[in-house]
Amino acid sequence: MLNFYKNNRKRFTGFLLFKQAIIGKSDRESEAEQMNKNDVLLVAKNKSLYFFPSIRSLDVWSGKDLLQSEFIKSARQQLANYQLIVFLDYGFDMEMARRVRPFTNAKIVLFFWNHFKAEHEAMLKQAQDEPAIDEIYHFDFLEAKELGLKHNSSFYSKHMDFSSSEPKTDLFFGATNNGRKERAEKYKQEFTKRGVTTNYFILPLRGNEQPGYLTYEEYLKKTGESSGILELLREGQQGVTLRTFESMYFQKKLVTDNQAIAHYQFYHPENIFLLQERDLDELPEFLHTPFQPIPSELLEFFDAENWAKRFFTTDSAIYEQYEYDLSSVKNK
Repeated sequence: MLNFYKNNRKRFTGFLLFKQAIIGKSDRESEAEQMNKNDVLLVAKNKSLYFFPSIRSLDVWSGKDLLQSEFIKSARQQLANYQLIVFLDYGFDMEMARRVRPFTNAKIVLFFWNHFKAEHEAMLKQAQDEPAIDEIYHFDFLEAKELGLKHNSSFYSKHMDFSSSEPKTDLFFGATNNGRKERAEKYKQEFTKRGVTTNYFILPLRGNEQPGYLTYEEYLKKTGESSGILELLREGQQGVTLRTFESMYFQKKLVTDNQAIAHYQFYHPENIFLLQERDLDELPEFLHTPFQPIPSELLEFFDAENWAKRFFTTDSAIYEQYEYDLSSVKNK
């Protein structure tokens, strides 16, 4: 695998050149370079979830609002100003795109930012036949290839507030069950044998309306009280996750069973411990060695502003340069 830290750092000649690479054009008239804060709309299930409130470079709306006639009526002028509208698959209803289409000339994109499962097949088929949808993207480059979809990376917000305190535990695991609780408990036994302390917070169901649900701010507070993050994937899940970004942006060690992460340019064995690849006896030392800072160019690549600009470029080379190591996945 190409070592980004050793081989790529010299390739960067400054942030301005980086931004040109992200857009894929140096032409001043390119659509992406004309975008300002109000040119891009991100539609999520709930604009208050996760890191969405911290995004400064684009507007974020809750999808359910688009199903309200009064909301659409009041938002017509804003809709007319957008150049790009991105719908995330979670919570998406095709009627949302149909409602906004008459009031905007924006490129409308459906973005799958979750692992593609059988339940997504009907949505994909509808979107492919829906005139209101211009393009369909997938966050994972391997799944995008399998499905014949366009690819853009996942994204995060560099403006997300985070406060790290004196660690109370070595690893924090916060997740819904989804078949992971039994695995988590087995690992906990092995961690304890090696003197690795843990804080587990496992909810029985997915969703933010169940008793005991942690807001994202509360989740990050618990993350800040731990030296590292434990990630156990749902069945079939792969690619970059929120846990990946939290590790990168907040300099927290990541202990994960996400083997695909080794193909990404940000991968560093001193920051990411692959459970299937390494001996658990190495874990205590791993957790107590310094985190190796992620190059700023990579953090900028995944930030929401640059992510949005990539919907206007066909330059796939930027993904190999900043996202994944193509040489390690060619034969997959």
